[in-house]
Amino acid sequence: MFIILCIISFSLSSYHCQTIKHLNEISIEEELPINSMVTSLTDKIPNLDQSNEYDLVTPLSTDLDLFSINHSQHTLIIKTRIDYETICLKTHHCIVSVSIAVSNEDTIDVYILPIRIINKNDNLIRFLVNRTIIEIEENDENWFQKTYSLPKAYDDDSDSITYSIYLQNWNRPDGLFEFDEKNLLLKPLKKFDREEQNIYLLRLIAHNQNDVSTDIIIVIKDLNDNIPICHHNQALFLISNISSISKFQLNATDYDEGDNGTLEYSLMNSLVGFSIDRFNGDIKFDYTKWIRSNQSILIINVTDHGKPFRLSTKCSIEIQLTFLYDIDFKSNISSINRTEVTIDVESVDLALGLFAIYDKQYNNSCHDCLIHINTSVNDIFSFNYLTYELYLNLNSVILMKILTNYFHNKENVSLNVQIDVINLKYPSIRSTKMYLFIINFNKLNLLM
Repeated sequence: MFIILCIISFSLSSYHCQTIKHLNEISIEEELPINSMVTSLTDKIPNLDQSNEYDLVTPLSTDLDLFSINHSQHTLIIKTRIDYETICLKTHHCIVSVSIAVSNEDTIDVYILPIRIINKNDNLIRFLVNRTIIEIEENDENWFQKTYSLPKAYDDDSDSITYSIYLQNWNRPDGLFEFDEKNLLLKPLKKFDREEQNIYLLRLIAHNQNDVSTDIIIVIKDLNDNIPICHHNQALFLISNISSISKFQLNATDYDEGDNGTLEYSLMNSLVGFSIDRFNGDIKFDYTKWIRSNQSILIINVTDHGKPFRLSTKCSIEIQLTFLYDIDFKSNISSINRTEVTIDVESVDLALGLFAIYDKQYNNSCHDCLIHINTSVNDIFSFNYLTYELYLNLNSVILMKILTNYFHNKENVSLNVQIDVINLKYPSIRSTKMYLFIINFNKLNLLM
């Protein structure tokens, strides 16, 4: 039996995500002499003598601080008087769990050793099994009609036996299960959701003059009740490389386990050039096989392998191919250094230049393109969407303030210009380019 434990402090060091390991239960009689040996730890814990250090974890209650370790002998010994009536009747059970922390370099393991305190008697009661596993269906609509049998304890002296049941932390399982002691039945008190908790650990204790316990492990069986989930309602597959295979990882999960949580992927609208791995959801784009399409959204069907019915969902991925267009600004009145454009304005009525959109696949100009211009200074430009020519906007308040500022005959304006191009016929094809425009105004020449 393993339980994951994260972050345990031991000897002022930090350890991460180690395991709690349950050792087999041992028994000792009450009233053993102080310092007498309980058990050899090297028999219980593997490679103990090779560990960096080990010691007992201090118990939560001082009433249960009954043992100590003889490190020279690697043994667990009696620390103080162990009185059955004091310990067992007070705590309603006779199992004392000792936690031993063992450190090895940057790891720590905690071994829990259940020690049963024996009231001296000729014959001991016993269970015929060490543990019982009970499987309960997840979200069972008929939970209130179900009962589950628990193991019976036996006493060769035929003494009367009573029973009690606890969770591993010695709390009663109130709100989870009802215990029918007379018939040794466990009744669920609600439906169980495996995604909330998939296992419950209980301990059934049999009482007479001696106590004995057995583990009851409740396993919540998975029901295929969760549909696959896309982590983004509509993801973006940005394709900017023309020379290699582009890849996109679809992010989908299913909170069920086993086959109920195993996913399979398929394209619902098969676009030429796109493929998907049915097992891991990897999407590939191969430019050499691509044919233009008016669709810009990939629809992926994600299905689990659950039984009796498979559940599925649809994920949408927007496609943007940004490699296809070259965007250039051409002008007879400007000097252009890559994306920096310097314009000496000669006339406020003439075009400053035009944008040329070149289609690298068809080797010609784009005739179905829509250009949108964003600038850091609003309304200073006007744009002819038919000729792609750029003009000064004579209705711009900012431009008029510049031109009518007679204190400065010469003035320049620097602004960032973003050009967004989208193909109206094939909306997945689009490109963006940034420019720095420096516009020089010689107002004496402009006003002559």
